[in-house]
Amino acid sequence: MKCLIVDDEPLAHRIIKNYCNNLSFLDIVKECHSAFEAINYLNENQVDLIFLDINMPKLKGLDFLRTLSNPPLIIITSAYQEYAMEGYELNILDYLLKPFSFERFLKAINKAVSQKKLLDTSEKTPNIKVTPVSLPNNENQESIFIKGDKKTHQVQFDSILYLESIGSYVKIHLENETIISLDRLTNFENKLPKNIFLRIHRSYIIAIKKVNTIEGNRVKINKKEIPVGSVYKHNLTKFMK
Repeated sequence: MKCLIVDDEPLAHRIIKNYCNNLSFLDIVKECHSAFEAINYLNENQVDLIFLDINMPKLKGLDFLRTLSNPPLIIITSAYQEYAMEGYELNILDYLLKPFSFERFLKAINKAVSQKKLLDTSEKTPNIKVTPVSLPNNENQESIFIKGDKKTHQVQFDSILYLESIGSYVKIHLENETIISLDRLTNFENKLPKNIFLRIHRSYIIAIKKVNTIEGNRVKINKKEIPVGSVYKHNLTKFMK
């Protein structure tokens, strides 16, 4: 996995490199000490994962992230926890609060490995056009047909936990499996019943009755904690009244 470090602190570079040296599948291909240096590198090269600091001179990390039209996997490494929600709204993979242990670093890397495997698997079948079938406006509708993995799945609404947008893909998390679709989350939002499903983040739609707990800006479904985006928070508030 090709990795890029973007951080203005030399100590942060040393720590990340030392951690990466323990994992043979991670390859630090470039170290950048500013966002502008990273922009120049990415104009000519591709990477799989960026370790990105937030508080950098001239161009902040999150502002740099907004400039990327097709960003790779992003792990934020920052001493400032107050930017976590904003980071997750930009679809980052994980947020490491400095100083972080190797165990916490490894947890983030495991997420990256799993995500890359899913994306690589989907890219092996680019000729398949994967879109959900339009639903009729019928209150008795109980399922949706979704194409994925060279098959068309009839998915019961009751089996859906939540939908997660990752780049140009959507993962439909079911009780017993996960289906990857090449459609957009907005299309699912328009076709799924509004009384059953709720969009709470630019990257997430949840099944309302699958929610276990709501705490602050987090919704918990099974063991998954899902962030609530500030733009969508009012949607959730309506159902809590």
